[in-house]
Amino acid sequence: MSKKAKNPAILTIRREDQKRAIASPLRMELIGLFVDREALSVAEIAERMGRPASAIHYHVGVLLEAGLLVRSGERREGRRREALYRPAADLFRMEHSRKSKEPGTPAPVRTMAAAFRMAEREMTAALSDPTVKASGPHRNILGARMHARLSKKDLAELNRHLRAIEKMLTDIAKNPKPSAGDQFVSLTLALLPLRNREVRS
Repeated sequence: MSKKAKNPAILTIRREDQKRAIASPLRMELIGLFVDREALSVAEIAERMGRPASAIHYHVGVLLEAGLLVRSGERREGRRREALYRPAADLFRMEHSRKSKEPGTPAPVRTMAAAFRMAEREMTAALSDPTVKASGPHRNILGARMHARLSKKDLAELNRHLRAIEKMLTDIAKNPKPSAGDQFVSLTLALLPLRNREVRS
């Protein structure tokens, strides 16, 4: 039986080892498996990812070392006991300083690139899913790229809506009440300032 432990709501990723750990698409996918808040063993993680447990052990170790996964008890499996793991927080955020001396591509860029590669794979799979709905109140697929010139007031309003979405998803993840009709979904967003975009009349 796994131990019940309360996660912090948000863990801000600041350390370089944490940034390197989360920038891997496979490790990002691994952390995303814990949607139902239950602790998982390496064997269960491997089964859900369709990979051998021997390959998953390494990535679990990297996430443990970086403090992004934590041990959450153990249980008996046959004659042996297996460790159980869970994410160290309900939500991860990355902090990046403009003064960072990090060589090469900055960690936030690597992390978002990994997230969008995952989104590409997920969208490819979703397009062949008979449960896909592209319109209506139960729409579960959307791909869009939009631009707008926003005032400070507009930007504050946009961020208010984004915080509401973040809070909704985080609250559901923290206190799941699953039912038969539920569907697991993924939402990947990037809000970015665009430079040198002049208004032309």
